[in-house]
Amino acid sequence: MLPPLLRIALRNVFRNRRRSLITFSAVFLALGIMVSIRGFLNGLQATLRESVVQGQTGALQVHKAGFLKSVNATLEMSIPSDAAFLAKIAAVPGVKSVTARIMFGGMANANDISTAAMFTAIDPVHEVEVCPRRNDMIYRGKGLRGSGPTAAVLSPELAANLGVKIGQRATVLTGDRDGVMNALDFDVVGEYGQPGLPLPDKKLGFVPLPFAQELLRMEGRATEIAIGIHHYDDAETLKPVLQAALGSEYEVSTWHDIASYVDDAIAMQNFILNLIAGVFLFVALLGITNTMLMSVLERTREIGTMMSVGVRRRQILTLFLLEASVLGLLGGISGALVGGSFVAYYGHKGMVLHIPGSLLPLYVFPTLKLSYILSILAIAAGGAAIAALWPSVRASRMRPVEALSAV
Repeated sequence: MLPPLLRIALRNVFRNRRRSLITFSAVFLALGIMVSIRGFLNGLQATLRESVVQGQTGALQVHKAGFLKSVNATLEMSIPSDAAFLAKIAAVPGVKSVTARIMFGGMANANDISTAAMFTAIDPVHEVEVCPRRNDMIYRGKGLRGSGPTAAVLSPELAANLGVKIGQRATVLTGDRDGVMNALDFDVVGEYGQPGLPLPDKKLGFVPLPFAQELLRMEGRATEIAIGIHHYDDAETLKPVLQAALGSEYEVSTWHDIASYVDDAIAMQNFILNLIAGVFLFVALLGITNTMLMSVLERTREIGTMMSVGVRRRQILTLFLLEASVLGLLGGISGALVGGSFVAYYGHKGMVLHIPGSLLPLYVFPTLKLSYILSILAIAAGGAAIAALWPSVRASRMRPVEALSAV
């Protein structure tokens, strides 16, 4: 059975339906928008993280010590990529898959046109074990796996600059690890795009690892080892374990270290969301303050009557605070239900975003944590009580005689 003050508070909330509906609507809209935006942002941020971790970097990477901090990291700072070294990394508990890569720059040539480009050499078989979404970034044509030892996937900008199409041949010229120039022909089999984000480097290409090792005379060597784990959120935990297994000659980095711009973007999004949510919530709570103040003014004689029959001042204060909390909680629950339904529907169906400058669409699946919903409901009820504190204190400080004589 409900306490007497709570029963009276509920009766008073439903007694003046118009005023209560206005306040309810303000909280309802604020909470509904907050939940919907938070769910969408959660899905967007998860998609961006997965796009980077499972499509580009891998959860962890191994380099020669000092490679990432070197201004002019060269092929001389290579590391082994033979089966024994990869097996040593794969034997570390928590490691699921391993692949070697080589990053190098060179001149691409076709149709008497030459242009500078950046190339990434990958193992067509093991790369998708570390980055399962790598093939999702093929915009046109096909990937490297099963396409032959001289296959290449280019960005549309590089292909257009060279004037080559899928099925045509081009040449890459670069210096090997000793500085000696070497050149090899490659066959364009596909074009590469990055879902949701414009490419950071417009002129880039992907070639098979053996192709680059022959071109650069780096048999059994690579510039980085990418590592896949079961849950990429565990990267920070696994990093020191892997570092201890490899020794100080090598440097282990997480995807946070390599793609710190992702964390920066997420932090900025969260800041903007919190700012917007604060504005909506402030407006809603301001409405509660106004509603409760009007209620106090209209119920002055009622307050005087309650005091004259023995109702204590703190009970008057508690009553008005309960009324505000009930309004905030009811509006918050309704808003959270509507916003949560939006998140649940699109979390199952998915949302397709076409971002300007990106060749491929971005698939977002909104999601929410129960802890977030409970926290904003607590904020709605508690904030409503705080917003109503001044009108409630004013009501509790009235003198019975003056209140009863009010018109």
